[in-house]
Amino acid sequence: MVTKLGNKDLNMVSSETELCEMLQALNRERPSLISVDAEGWDLCRNGTLSLLALCWNDYVVYVVDVQELGPTCLTTISGDQSRDQTREYKWTSVKQLLEDQTTLKLFCDPRSDSDALYHHYGIHLKNVFCVQLAEVGVRRQAIPRSRFVCGGKKITLEYGGLDDQERAEFVQIDERANKLFFPHKGGSYDNLTRRPLSAIALKYSAMGVVYLLRIYQRLEGRLQQRGKVWVKRESEKRADECLLPPFTKGRHRAIAPDHWSDTTSYQQYVDIDDTYDDTYDDTYDLINVGIDDTYDDTYDDTYDLINVGIDDTYDDTYDLMNNLY
Repeated sequence: MVTKLGNKDLNMVSSETELCEMLQALNRERPSLISVDAEGWDLCRNGTLSLLALCWNDYVVYVVDVQELGPTCLTTISGDQSRDQTREYKWTSVKQLLEDQTTLKLFCDPRSDSDALYHHYGIHLKNVFCVQLAEVGVRRQAIPRSRFVCGGKKITLEYGGLDDQERAEFVQIDERANKLFFPHKGGSYDNLTRRPLSAIALKYSAMGVVYLLRIYQRLEGRLQQRGKVWVKRESEKRADECLLPPFTKGRHRAIAPDHWSDTTSYQQYVDIDDTYDDTYDDTYDLINVGIDDTYDDTYDDTYDLINVGIDDTYDDTYDLMNNLY
């Protein structure tokens, strides 16, 4: 199934033939970096992974229907490809691609994706770059006390370089996805797992990767050298959290990592009583979010509709899946 998101083709990969064609395209182009995003019900080791979106150029996004293809689709070699003796393949499976040390994988936030990929499919992400941390790094160059990460939606609108048409489409899909997937807004989580997959669900999944390359280029270009080192180091740590005991989900996951540099912790810039709890009533980042985006009990916006599970809202009424970074 092929549809459009902006000027890019959206290719739904739901058969072995389509999976083989995607891997062949990857091996023809051999990209040095690739955007990745997973979607699922309570995306982590205890949940499910339904869709995996991949993008490495300016004209096509692939969305692998893991639910439809089955649990071995990311780790096994396609039958047609395994019989092809006429060309050399760098990657014969999605697992090989995601574990390849020579290809940079871009994520908005890899933690939930990595947790699900490792525990369900034995895939240990390597060479990861987290644009969410890169955005924090850019902010800390101006305001060292910047403490909280920014959601994927805000990062995309700020650094995605969207033109008027792309911005309008992005906002429209975001609004429709809220109504389609969120029960408290009239939707249902089942709409992500129902097949055939709706066009809006496909576009919603693709939105997580379609602008990541642009975002990466803008943020990485603004980072000073110590910021680049910090982002890469902490990105790998986020990906490796899958090796740790199950993480406790909650609002504390929105706090950016310490150790802004190797010699100085940015904690010295943070007030000792500036703790993150339900009574925190300050704006987490006035430089990059709306003045009304406060982290308090009345905050009822989605923290990261792009890169987290469809039920990941930041509000105190959320008790359905306890699914929050």
